[in-house]
Amino acid sequence: MRSEKGSERRKYKRVTIIQEIFFGDRGVRKMDDISEEGMFIATSDVFMKGSLLDLKFRLFNDDQPITVKAEVRYVQDGVGMGMRFTNLKAEDRERIKKFVERF
Repeated sequence: MRSEKGSERRKYKRVTIIQEIFFGDRGVRKMDDISEEGMFIATSDVFMKGSLLDLKFRLFNDDQPITVKAEVRYVQDGVGMGMRFTNLKAEDRERIKKFVERF
């Protein structure tokens, strides 16, 4: 459960999405939620806060993949990590925005 205080700090609305994501050379994991600004990835892998990762994912199974660099913003040990996109293309940001608004 997320605290109200944490959700108040968020600039962009998030929605739950259970979808595969490829990151770095670590293979496939699951993303739990997404916003225009970033996402949460479910993984027990350990990354340092501030690490940059190459991500590739789809919003729907049949659409074009989104490829982006993202920074590890926080880590929940054994659960996953919060990521912030660093070079998201404008057209991909718009795709994510429409996806979030739809749900």
